[in-house]
Amino acid sequence: MKINEILQIVESYAPSALQAEYDNSGLQIGFPEDEARGVLLCVDVTPQVIEEAALKGANLVISHHPVLFNAVKSIRAGEFTSDILLKAAAARVSVYSAHTNLDCALGGLNDYLAGALGVDVDIELAGEGEFYRMGTVHGGMTFAQFAANTERVIGARVRTIGSGEKIIAMAAVSTGAGGGDREMFEKVRAAGADVVVTAEVRHDVAIKCAASGLCVIELTHYDSEKCARNILAGLLEARGVDCIFASESSPYNE
Repeated sequence: MKINEILQIVESYAPSALQAEYDNSGLQIGFPEDEARGVLLCVDVTPQVIEEAALKGANLVISHHPVLFNAVKSIRAGEFTSDILLKAAAARVSVYSAHTNLDCALGGLNDYLAGALGVDVDIELAGEGEFYRMGTVHGGMTFAQFAANTERVIGARVRTIGSGEKIIAMAAVSTGAGGGDREMFEKVRAAGADVVVTAEVRHDVAIKCAASGLCVIELTHYDSEKCARNILAGLLEARGVDCIFASESSPYNE
C-alpha cells in the first residue's frame, strides 16, 4: 500500500476540513507515492522519533501534533524543527499529523477518552466539530472515585479541584489544551457538568471552578492525548496496516 493510500484512510476518519483555523494538520514532509514499509505512531515528532522510525524500518510517521505549526523561515542543522525535517528527508521518512481534526472528529480523542472513563457521550450536547464531549456517568461515583479511576485508565497521576465527596452524574472531557478554553468551561457548567477532565488548566479558570463547585481533573497534555496512537492503530490495523508506537513519554518528571 502506498503512503498516500494510508493517509487517505486517516483523512476519511478525521477530515482535514475539521481542523481549527490555526492548525496545520496533514502531510508535513514526505513521499506520498512511496510504498509504505511500516508506520510509527506518536504524539510528538522529535529527531529521536525519526531516528527510531528509520531504525525500525518504518517510512511513515503519523503524529498527533504537527511538526510545522509555528512559522519556519529557514532550515538550519542544529535547530529542533530543522533537524526533524532534515533527518526525515535523509531517511526518506514521511511525516503526517492529525491534530485538531482528530480531536473533534466522531470517534476521535475526546470520544475515546470519554468512553475509556465510563462517560456515556451524548453528541446532542457536543458533537463533531466541538473540542469537547459530555455525557452521563452511571453508578453514583464520587469525585474521589472518578479521579482514582481516571488515574487507573491513563496510568498517571492527576491534579484535582473540588470536593471528593461530590457525586458525579455528568462529565465533560476536553483533551489537550482544553483547560485554557474559558468558553468551553462556561458551556459545560451551564449544561450541568459536575466535572471536567482536561489538561493545561489556566489559573483563572481553576479559581473560578473552585469557587463555583465545578470539579476538575487535570492531566498532562501528553497523557490526555496519547490515546491518539490507539485510535490510529485501531483504524489502520483494521485495514491491514501494521503499526508500532514510538518510544515516547510525557516530558515531565514524575
